Amino acid sequence: MIRPGESTLRLLLAPIAAHLADPTVTEVVVNRPGEAGVERRDGWTWHELPELTFQRLDAIATLCAAMSQQDVGPERPLCGSVLPDGQRVQICRPPAVAAGTISLTIRRPSTFAPTIAGLAAGGLFARTEGATRRAHPLDTELMALHGAKDWERFFPLAVQAKKTIIATGDTGSGKTTFAKALIQAIPLDERLVTIEDTAEFIGLPQRNLVSLFYSKGDQGVARVRSEDLIEAALRMRPDRVLMQELRDGAAFTFVRSIAAGHPGSITTCHAGSAAGAFDALRLMVKQHDAGKHLADADVFTLLHQLVDVVAHCRRDRRGFAIEQVHFDPLSKHPEPGALAAE
Repeated sequence: MIRPGESTLRLLLAPIAAHLADPTVTEVVVNRPGEAGVERRDGWTWHELPELTFQRLDAIATLCAAMSQQDVGPERPLCGSVLPDGQRVQICRPPAVAAGTISLTIRRPSTFAPTIAGLAAGGLFARTEGATRRAHPLDTELMALHGAKDWERFFPLAVQAKKTIIATGDTGSGKTTFAKALIQAIPLDERLVTIEDTAEFIGLPQRNLVSLFYSKGDQGVARVRSEDLIEAALRMRPDRVLMQELRDGAAFTFVRSIAAGHPGSITTCHAGSAAGAFDALRLMVKQHDAGKHLADADVFTLLHQLVDVVAHCRRDRRGFAIEQVHFDPLSKHPEPGALAAE
């Protein structure tokens, strides 16, 4: 039975219908009007589609939401729904994204029933090892660069190794400037989702980029929280989620996103030193309803496991500088020989 609005929705989706029907496609994204990205096993391809205007995308978003008895609009700019043929879609519209843009992330469901034997024949277990706690293969090199204070090589390598990095400091210390410099080292083929209250991550070179915005102090029409955006971002198939700044209970959701398999984030927070970042994060995690009952020791352990690098920034009469760099992979892999070559 055809649902109300389904025929119109299919007509509006016509510019990407062939990609949605292609069994080799895993993801279709629209990050801005006039363009769609298509992911297959060998990576992303990009397609100019001038017919995907803002008005058309807005109509698609409205009808997609209606398919699951939801509303999407200025007051409710985030919506997860399902297309008529079963594809899952995450919708982000203004004010959660920049005015004049709409983000659609569409994931095609698997069309085959897998078996263990079939997956094994396709190479599923070709690189499988036992789940022992081992260091990242680049940790030895990073430790050497850290020990030599070769920061110009240390930080780009840490970014490429998908280390989670936090820049700390006071207001005006340059931590956002440094975070933006780190983002420049992210490979250009990665899909990024940024979470900001004002547009500071401007001019990033990655094409596959969606910038999400929340209202600071619940002052906006939508009153979207940073936590809401993190939840939405995790449904958008990001390679990395980048937060402008960690504040309040959103730190809990941020930490949970890393624990759920999204390392490599780059963000900032206010702290008086590199070591002090863990105290600041602990307090923020415990401001969340789900984090307030956690023991301090458990929170510290979790933070030290998930946050790889802390760079403490300072700006004074001598200028802007990085004062301290925390990097201690041995604390994550305490067993003897953990850093031996694999």
